[in-house]
Amino acid sequence: MPVAVDGRRRLQPEERRRLLLTYAVEVFARRGIGRGGHTEIAEMGGVSVATVFNYFKTREALVEAVLEDVDSFLISLAESVYSEEDDPVQAIRTHIKAFLNACEENPSYIKVWLEWSASVREETWPSYLEFQNKLLDMIAKQVDKGVKKGLMEPGLAPKERARWALGNAQMLVSMVFDPNGKPRGMEKMVERGFDHMLGVKG
Repeated sequence: MPVAVDGRRRLQPEERRRLLLTYAVEVFARRGIGRGGHTEIAEMGGVSVATVFNYFKTREALVEAVLEDVDSFLISLAESVYSEEDDPVQAIRTHIKAFLNACEENPSYIKVWLEWSASVREETWPSYLEFQNKLLDMIAKQVDKGVKKGLMEPGLAPKERARWALGNAQMLVSMVFDPNGKPRGMEKMVERGFDHMLGVKG
């Protein structure tokens, strides 16, 4: 096992890249997608700027890696919920709760996602739309299942209900990150609101 001079285990290249990417997400959450860069990541990681460039050759490559990591985090979150819950209504409710938990436990990922979702720029928007469509398809599948099982009202197409749900996720983030604190009874309010939006039968 490689050991550094100070006695600590020397990280393997993939471990080092993973760690630097975690720092990169934190830097982007704090500084913004357009301002976070190699220097801040190096400072946070206690490594040289050259080391960061060794793993992310250009700023474009760094941005792409961070957004892919945020994509992976949020898609994995949804997949873990929908693979374990058979009831579509409960599955969507659990997904919303997991997302709210992520706002508090992994806020950097959510903050980068929030900016990404509103960054209608040529270099980032296509990748966001690709991510969004994956998530919309997953939610729409649950809505379609709910309608067919008689748990949700027929009417607005599943994909359109999924769009409304995802759009309101941005509002949820603003509530969670409100410096004055979350509204009292937010969890029940959110559940009632999404049930109404998605057409869940009483």
